[in-house]
Amino acid sequence: MEERYRETHITWDNIAQLYEERFMELDLYDDTYKRFCDLLPTPAASVLEIGCGPGNITRRILTINPDLKILATDISKNMVDLAKRNNPGIEAQVLDCRYLKDFDTKRERIICGFTIPFLSKIDCTNLIANCSLLLKEKGILYLSFVAGDYEKSGFKTATKGDRVYFYYHKLNKVKQDLALNHLVVVDIYNKDFSKSDGESETHTVLVAMKQASNAAE
Repeated sequence: MEERYRETHITWDNIAQLYEERFMELDLYDDTYKRFCDLLPTPAASVLEIGCGPGNITRRILTINPDLKILATDISKNMVDLAKRNNPGIEAQVLDCRYLKDFDTKRERIICGFTIPFLSKIDCTNLIANCSLLLKEKGILYLSFVAGDYEKSGFKTATKGDRVYFYYHKLNKVKQDLALNHLVVVDIYNKDFSKSDGESETHTVLVAMKQASNAAE
């Protein structure tokens, strides 16, 4: 499995510019970003973005609320460099989200736009658990992915021949992981996305809120 991750991470560095060109202006998910921003009224809320890519989501949520305090992270240094260039003034750093438990600063919101499609089932479960630990009470978690049969996961080839290992996750399993970590789904969106090969697929977006608990925050 580690070899899958290694190849995928190299590919992200290699195709960072192409990814920026294709997705920087994509507005398909704008209503979901607005919902993510509107659920907590704090103007200067702290946001951790996991898998920021070239900063496309960061830029769109800053358009909705320019006062957000965002830390954008990605496994790819080239992606992080683009995120900084596209969003001057934000904090950004290289971070492997599999080691999110080592990150100890609590946030009011966490956004993971198409991050879990590149995580195995166990790493996806761990990510959700770690996000819950990092969220403040009533904090918001945003997840987007392609729901499907996990057994159909496999390598996908990018334009230049680079490969990424793409994981499908069952919606019920993701919802179960959220519930086990005190995260209540408040919205589910299904978006029809047109792929470069002319085919379309359904993208699922979940917005969840961390339940109040007796644990010290």
